[in-house]
Amino acid sequence: MFKIRMILALIPALLLFIAPGAWADGSKLAAGDIIMLSVDGEKDLSKQYQIDSNGCVTISNISPVSVRDMSTSEASAAITKGLLNVMVNPQVSVSFVERAKMQVFVVGQVKTPGLISVGVGDKVVQALAQSGYDDTADLAHVSVRRGDKATTLDLTHYLSGQDLGVNIELQSGDTVVVPALDANGTVMILGQVARTGKIPLKQGMTFREAMGFIGGVAMDADTDKITIKREGSTDLIKVDYTLAMAGDPTADRALQPSDTIYVPQLETAFFTVMGGVMKPGPYPLKGKVTLSEAVGMAGGAAPDRGDLGKISITQASETGKPGKIVNVNLTKVIASAGEDPIVHRGDLIFVAEKKRGANVLQVIQSLVPFVWLFR
Repeated sequence: MFKIRMILALIPALLLFIAPGAWADGSKLAAGDIIMLSVDGEKDLSKQYQIDSNGCVTISNISPVSVRDMSTSEASAAITKGLLNVMVNPQVSVSFVERAKMQVFVVGQVKTPGLISVGVGDKVVQALAQSGYDDTADLAHVSVRRGDKATTLDLTHYLSGQDLGVNIELQSGDTVVVPALDANGTVMILGQVARTGKIPLKQGMTFREAMGFIGGVAMDADTDKITIKREGSTDLIKVDYTLAMAGDPTADRALQPSDTIYVPQLETAFFTVMGGVMKPGPYPLKGKVTLSEAVGMAGGAAPDRGDLGKISITQASETGKPGKIVNVNLTKVIASAGEDPIVHRGDLIFVAEKKRGANVLQVIQSLVPFVWLFR
């Protein structure tokens, strides 16, 4: 959430540095937009024009040219067609300069409430970024008032990526109302999340809402081991992250003042490939890795030495010691597109060697220095 908010806060400044050409042909022109018209050899015609209320550009010596809802390349073609009445083979290019402006009100829990100018087509979050907001703003209950109608938006769903459609487009004269959080103490969030620290606890806030508030968990978060520590208790409350984020009321626990949510980091897991491969040794286990992928990470079978038809996988047992041995003919697996075994934490993969055939027991005995891999 912290990173997202920093980016959003910089949006107005960043827009000032966007070069006219940066607006791709897919951008549609609207009344009030300013464009740059360049006509080769015609300095008097080559200048900035503002699209009028009818969606037209008025150029000397020709009738107004409609460019509303066109891309810049489409506008170039339309203006070229108009200039053909007074010029021979005109070379025309159109580039975007500035969006049309409209005014909206932003009031409530923002740094600079009042009337602001935003671009036509801008959305609620862009207006809030311009007005500024902090952790005291209740982004779950932002409302947009248009005439005598009001629409309530939960922008935490947009900021966490759950629902991008909630960030609706504004219209001139809209009023955006940002209420203050009805805070009931604070909750501490630590570990592998987008932003750590205390957040205000509003009435009825749940684990899922807290995750949306801070921008969710980091890529290396161990979501299977998230806990909540409650003040006055030594017991840790385990959280079923998947069910909680799906909105399951039995897993999405209601938070209490002074709760501490801890999201641990995934422990680095390893597997080891030895024997007839190009690069024997330990390798980090990241995500789902198959046997063929594991052997590939080790450089594949050594030429004239590695025998992919005789591979043994020694699996780590629950006690952390070498356990069950599984023999696999990887050559047949690859040839027949058969089931490619999944590699697990602590697995020892031994690719037999055609010329010097150490057996599995000998390999295990030589692995005393690597026993930490099975922990």
